[in-house]
Amino acid sequence: MGIFDFVKQGVQQMMIARPEDKHQLIVYKWPDRTIPMYTQLTVKSDEGAVFFKGGTMAGVVGSGRHTIDGSNIPFLKNWIDSATGGNVLLSEIFFVRTQPNRNDPVRFGGKFDGLIDPGTGMPCTPRLFGELVIRVVDPIAFIIGLTGQSIAADDNSQILEWVGKRFMMGAEALIASFCTDQGASVLNLSALKKQLEERLVAQPIPAMREVGIELVELTSFNVTLSDTDRAALMEVWKDIEVETRKKAAELKRRQMEIGVNIAERQAYVNMAGQPGYMQYAQSEALLNAGVGMAKGGGSGMGGLGAEMAIGVGMAGMFQQSFQPAMHVQRVAPQAGSGGAVCGGCQFNNVGGGKFCANCGQPLAPPQPVLAFCTGCGNQHPASTKFCANCGAQQGAATQASPGSGQS
Repeated sequence: MGIFDFVKQGVQQMMIARPEDKHQLIVYKWPDRTIPMYTQLTVKSDEGAVFFKGGTMAGVVGSGRHTIDGSNIPFLKNWIDSATGGNVLLSEIFFVRTQPNRNDPVRFGGKFDGLIDPGTGMPCTPRLFGELVIRVVDPIAFIIGLTGQSIAADDNSQILEWVGKRFMMGAEALIASFCTDQGASVLNLSALKKQLEERLVAQPIPAMREVGIELVELTSFNVTLSDTDRAALMEVWKDIEVETRKKAAELKRRQMEIGVNIAERQAYVNMAGQPGYMQYAQSEALLNAGVGMAKGGGSGMGGLGAEMAIGVGMAGMFQQSFQPAMHVQRVAPQAGSGGAVCGGCQFNNVGGGKFCANCGQPLAPPQPVLAFCTGCGNQHPASTKFCANCGAQQGAATQASPGSGQS
């Protein structure tokens, strides 16, 4: 070996860095396990350097220039080979890129056997295709999960295929969950593709997260179905849409019906506050009872009595129901005022009238004072001078109250 070869080899052993022509690799493994002490290790800003010895992870070094020495990199103290007098470190070094792999995306594809479509409940077999842009966020977990100590040199294909399989492992459950949340079928995924991409990026897939990978972006993303699956799902989906429209129409009808009932009841309450509405309600109840009797609602006198009792009872219920709404103030009759006393609220209506000025009930017409003829006993008004039946002169006749009988 010439002097220049020796110097060249010595310089290479004293400097470790990823070669420029290997920059596109997600993982680059330094070819020599024997590393002289005080070697200068250069780690670029978009990568990390992971140390392994005997299949065990020692530690990771971030970006910058580092001197391989136990004092500068503390986790190396126990890894320096004492057989060489402490002058050599025996270790494997992996350079792992931590920036998104946009120039070399992960291509994925496959089918989901036996997926239950959340929108229809039918089994189907959708196929998923697209590309992923990923980023390594945990170089140690990535190398351990990848078993990177045996990866093929100068080749990303093995890593990309492995990442694609990890994505497919978790995508099925996440897509089913997305369809359930959206109330959609697999048939709708083309229209919801943007929202699905956002969900996949925002909600990490466990199978990828556990190996230190972050999903950055989905591109050329598609979900397809066979013609048979599509036709079957569309048929069921049409039936579901028809049934949904019927339920919506029925719900709207019921809402309108409830609104009308509320308006009618409010109108009844408002009318109950009017003085004349109580008489109308009582008359209506009695009229309905009469209609029932005319149609043969009762048999004989027993039926007639029952119908009358029902009519009177209904009138009483109306009176009790609406009495609070009418706010009738009962006033004690005014003695000696000479007015017509209401039979309902006992109010003395001075000056008479047809209806009570206090509660609105009809007033009974004034009844004339009656007397009996001294000759034939015929009943007649007390102001009569001669009996209309026998012609006897009156004037000293005995007065009688209305409705009393002859003794």
